Amino acid sequence: HHYHSYDPKHSFDSYEYFKNLVPDTLFFIFYFYEGTKAQYYAAKALKEQHWRFHKKVKMWFQRYDKPKEIVESHETGTYVYFDTDLWQQRTKEDFKFEYKFLEENTLDD
Repeated sequence: HHYHSYDPKHSFDSYEYFKNLVPDTLFFIFYFYEGTKAQYYAAKALKEQHWRFHKKVKMWFQRYDKPKEIVESHETGTYVYFDTDLWQQRTKEDFKFEYKFLEENTLDD
């Protein structure tokens, strides 16, 4: 038998692997590998791709365009979000994202 040499670039334990994955793959890992390092890396990669986690609805959101309103407590505008019921990205207009529901962990290694 010939075994491939260990390449950390392609390791599921390495953040390098996660940061190149597309959002839909990262969403799958985030929701199905709860409490694992994989979930942590998926969240970190999503944040780097400008997704934000809404703690109340437990879904990921990304600004679709510039918010119509930004005040101290919230912003309002159009967002793309990952709908966990339909398992797809959808758009929500005039959504009020209250900052108190924004997951703000920096996720440093």
